[in-house]
Amino acid sequence: MMIAQKATILCVYEILKMYTDENHILSAEKIREKLKTVYDVDMERRAIYRNIDALRSMGIDIEGYQENREGYYLIDREFELSEIRLLCDAVAASDMIKEETGKKIIRKLINTQSIFQGRMLQKTVFVKSEKKILNKQLFYNIDALNVAINQGCKVSARMMEYGMDHELTEKQDSPIVFSPYVTLWAEGNYYILVKREGRDELEHIRIDHIKDIVILERGIDMIFGGFNPGQYAKEHIFQNGEKKERHEIECSVELWQDIVDTFGKDAEVMRRDDNVIRVKIMSVPSAMKTWILEHIEECEVTGPKRFKEEIQRTVMEAYRKYCC
Repeated sequence: MMIAQKATILCVYEILKMYTDENHILSAEKIREKLKTVYDVDMERRAIYRNIDALRSMGIDIEGYQENREGYYLIDREFELSEIRLLCDAVAASDMIKEETGKKIIRKLINTQSIFQGRMLQKTVFVKSEKKILNKQLFYNIDALNVAINQGCKVSARMMEYGMDHELTEKQDSPIVFSPYVTLWAEGNYYILVKREGRDELEHIRIDHIKDIVILERGIDMIFGGFNPGQYAKEHIFQNGEKKERHEIECSVELWQDIVDTFGKDAEVMRRDDNVIRVKIMSVPSAMKTWILEHIEECEVTGPKRFKEEIQRTVMEAYRKYCC
């Protein structure tokens, strides 16, 4: 199909977007050749100069002969290459996104860069976890819930759980009606923060554990005094309703990297004696207990006393199960 004269400026922009970057610069003559090959557009040099000036007048950053003495390339892009790499990694690593869908999203992200940068990105190999069972309705559920939130409507939905055959089955207390307030992404899962009809407390529900959402013509129940979704997620999802407490351990210096990876700035070295360190860790007890049991041969709990005794009881119970 013949491209209209007024649309040829978009062709110039697409050529710059696809075939140029700081390491791949095109002269006006090369741009002419690309226009002919890709779009079957004949454009004289002066028209190329005019179109590039017009694109610059629209705020698009294009470097030219005056700056590099070689030709033109597109500087201004929606995302930096490093940002696209980060986004591609996040999509590929997400257990919530099917591999086929992830490839489509990554292709769209890569197409925001030049073809040369795209080739660099495509050399990254992603190894996807298969531990999560994907609910095909996840993205539909997210869209439906966002519509309900924006319209301020309650919804009805069936509550699901996985059976022994790995298939979703309906819970006994399903379906339910609830007021949806905000979607949350936490601990590798999507949640919806809700208040069930007839209840006062807030709760979070896995969006991939919901089915057959129906938007109702009933307004949501108001929350008086407001709420902070981030604070809610921190307290009820990340900390599972527990409060952080101070724990102290002794271990070898080599274990410090693992401690920082797990607890971040909540971990602090109190004392170091040669190859042994005493560490203070602010953590919820359940997370601390899990970590200690994973490293039971590498560290010793020194406080608080009740937590140390809990670890001792757990170890002794395990010993009784496996000693014979």
